[in-house]
Amino acid sequence: MSTLFRQYSVLKWILTVLAVLIFLLMLSSPSSIVFIKRFTESEMFVEGDLLTQGKPALQVRNVQPPKQHIYYLKTHKTASTTIYSILAEYCRAHELVPLLPVGVHINQRPPFHPSQLMLHHKVSKYDMVFNHHIYTEEILRYLHNDTFTFTTIRDPFKHFISSFSYFSKFNLTYLTEIKSKNKLDALLENPEQYETKGYSSYTNNRQSLDLGFDIKHKFNDSTYIKEFISLTEKRFQLVLITDYFYESLILLKRALNWQTGDILFYKKQENKDSSLLLNSATDKQRKQHELFSTADIQVYKYFLQIFKFKISKERDIEGEVAEFQTVLSRVHTFCDRDLPSNSQFMLETGRWSDRIDLQHSKCKWLKLDEVQFTKYLQNVQRSLFES
Repeated sequence: MSTLFRQYSVLKWILTVLAVLIFLLMLSSPSSIVFIKRFTESEMFVEGDLLTQGKPALQVRNVQPPKQHIYYLKTHKTASTTIYSILAEYCRAHELVPLLPVGVHINQRPPFHPSQLMLHHKVSKYDMVFNHHIYTEEILRYLHNDTFTFTTIRDPFKHFISSFSYFSKFNLTYLTEIKSKNKLDALLENPEQYETKGYSSYTNNRQSLDLGFDIKHKFNDSTYIKEFISLTEKRFQLVLITDYFYESLILLKRALNWQTGDILFYKKQENKDSSLLLNSATDKQRKQHELFSTADIQVYKYFLQIFKFKISKERDIEGEVAEFQTVLSRVHTFCDRDLPSNSQFMLETGRWSDRIDLQHSKCKWLKLDEVQFTKYLQNVQRSLFES
């Protein structure tokens, strides 16, 4: 009996020492991984919270329900495919019914026609729209009356460079017809010769065209541009500036009353060639671009001012951006590992961030490209409404 008692005392002492060592380790690294525990069928990754220096959580939990009726005008080359992926995944995860195109896009030029949409007689109103189309109020009649409307725009010169670089790879006729060794310089020096007209162009005030600019007016018609800006402001409750992508995303999250886990993403369609062109751009090229991009420039300047004002009124948006970037990095580290689909990742509540709790199976949806995601959502609707 005494031998058993001594063994028990030794075991108790060892466990006490281990507990103290673990406690000291946690104190020395409060934001590190608390533990990684392997189960027979799954792995669970539990990370420490994001509270810094013992400060309490800053965010006030919004008692308002999340907005789930959303109209997003997907403009070209404005990080819009990344925004698309966030909205598409939200729809999938919450089993919402988006308004989808018959193909990949609703349209790339007017006129809009209902035949461009996947419409089902069993559905009276749709929850979201997020595929490419030229703005038209007709699409709104398929959505709920309380739909939140937003879009994204970008610095016009950056947009021009990105569009030129991206669409040059698709052998668009008007770009392939530029025979100069330096096609960018040729286009900027003589846009009248090389640019195509209207919606066939993706480099001539394309943001304004996507937003619904009436091509009966010239792109330097100052009177109509003012009218168009006023119309655009009435049409959208929020115009995000993706030159400030993370600030835009947090502003959107707050406007929609969404949680941190709802805006997780992987960047889509990053273009390294575009970055190289932009980094080597000259002042001369920028000034040449300004001469034929009046509409896009005026629209951008106006909504940039509004965007910056909104940001200035938000509480510690820089703090939430920094924290979200940390959260996203940790999620990517988890998602980029080759793990069983039921492996779990948990990240405790931070000063601004909600608790993250996801399975590795979600990672494939965060990475899925636009074409495949659209096809998946289309197939889901066919199985639900056409069977």
